[in-house]
Amino acid sequence: MRHAWLALLVLVAAIQVAGLGFVFYDAYRINPALHRIGISLEFDDDDRPAVKPLRRDIVAAGVGAGDRIVSVAGRRFAVDASALSIERAIIAAPGDTVALGIRKPGGREIHVLASRSSRAPLLTAPNPMSVNLRMAIRLASTLLCSAALLGSSVVLWLRRPRDPEAFLFGIGFLGIAASVDPPLLMWLSIGASRVIDIVTGLWWIVLTIALAAFPDGRFTPPWLRWSLVAAPVLGLILIVDRLGNVTTLVIGIGVPLMLLATQIARYRRLEPGTKRQQIKWAALGFSAGFLLVGLSAVMALAPYQSWSVALGGAWVLGIVCLFNLGFAAMPLGLLISLIRYRLWDVDRIISRSVAYTVLTSGFGLLWALLSDIAKQIVAALLGQDHAVLGLALGAIVTAGIFLPTQHLVLQWSKRRFNRSSVDLERLPERLRVWRERCDAADVATRALDVAMRALHASAGAVFARTPAGRALLARHSAAADAGAAPVTADAARAGGGHIVHLEDQDGLAGWMVLMPRDDGSRFPRADLAALDAAAGPLARALRVAAPARQHDTAMLTLLDEVQQRLAKLEQQTTRPA
Repeated sequence: MRHAWLALLVLVAAIQVAGLGFVFYDAYRINPALHRIGISLEFDDDDRPAVKPLRRDIVAAGVGAGDRIVSVAGRRFAVDASALSIERAIIAAPGDTVALGIRKPGGREIHVLASRSSRAPLLTAPNPMSVNLRMAIRLASTLLCSAALLGSSVVLWLRRPRDPEAFLFGIGFLGIAASVDPPLLMWLSIGASRVIDIVTGLWWIVLTIALAAFPDGRFTPPWLRWSLVAAPVLGLILIVDRLGNVTTLVIGIGVPLMLLATQIARYRRLEPGTKRQQIKWAALGFSAGFLLVGLSAVMALAPYQSWSVALGGAWVLGIVCLFNLGFAAMPLGLLISLIRYRLWDVDRIISRSVAYTVLTSGFGLLWALLSDIAKQIVAALLGQDHAVLGLALGAIVTAGIFLPTQHLVLQWSKRRFNRSSVDLERLPERLRVWRERCDAADVATRALDVAMRALHASAGAVFARTPAGRALLARHSAAADAGAAPVTADAARAGGGHIVHLEDQDGLAGWMVLMPRDDGSRFPRADLAALDAAAGPLARALRVAAPARQHDTAMLTLLDEVQQRLAKLEQQTTRPA
């Protein structure tokens, strides 16, 4: 299967290159040639090329939107002729005029002589956005999508060649890459729209089954086994493509979202660990992807053809970009989930995303509101000529509120999504309490638990410095089957772990050794800085707790001896009859 995977990867890469070349050919050769004779070709609901007139003289000749070209320069075309064959005939037609045979929706044919002219009056103003700028924006999102899909499949092929889940997702990503932009326009133009339907249905089936069995290849809950039957049936319905746009959207987007909901339910039942983080990363990528793709599909239902050229062009460009970004987000989250790299950083990403989203939207609304109020006040006091001053006042007030509010929102999001890091930052305060109530081993155990939860280390230990060398105070392993794994400073240095020297003003009290994460990623710098800041308080707590516990133990021993002697005296005392 790995060889078939590699062959499909090479084929899809070739399709992507061909599609990219066709996009350039369409933008810089086909479209200018069609615009010179006053028309453009668009695809109707049956994926057939239909005419859209752009000049007044073409409309005056009887050409309307939705008409079909049946002949070019005397050459007849079949009803199902491809757009590319018609476009190439128009480009190759000799002379300054091109004879077009147009078939109206009712079946009537008319003949039009379209002159090649760039000065004829247009129906609407030309798009103010240049072709180069539109292509740059489109290609940026297209290349990001292609790199994410192909790159994810390549990484999975290299890192997880024997994993069935990785195989299904890798094949699904290749199917997406073969059916979205840039190959999408190529398939439509050469009259191979059925290829899009077939490939889309196949990759939808593969990804649906893979999502149902994610992340360990087991269907949980068990009723998800029915996806092996339901997914192919629904995929065939999508391939036939006889349903309405709304029904197709419900099946294509709704079923994967339902599977994501089952993963969320499974996530809540799992104990903290690798599988839980895998589900979180995959859910983040697919949720963002389906949200963007669904939004682009909803935008495509809008009547943008009747809008102005500038607004309609920007709307179509937005649809393409959101569509590409959606399919780029899906594999990136899943890739991290399957190769188990940076699994523990999703909480930090979510917290920052939430914080900055809230800040951006909130302060945008606040600035607009304050600016409007300030403009009204300034206009009333100083006149309309000074209304611009209101914008400046609104910006100044908003900037003054921004910094303290930013701190509050970031702290809230950190407490909500990354509570273990907050516990690590509060460790010095908690050590002052623990050292009064616990012995040195208990303090070390509690501090080690906080550090391991925050950094997600695979194992850790705390050693006390003694005259003979070192003594083990606490040891903990994240995996139940790794209890015998050695935790040493040399192993931590070799594997990318971290060693904290527990030192205060009285000198070195011991060491905390943290072994590297299971996913191979590095510890976050912010958490390492917080742990290093707690090194001094932990050293002090170990020094204070040890003698206090020894004193308590001596007192308890003395009390036990006193109680034993009193018991003996009571037994020796003569009791009255």
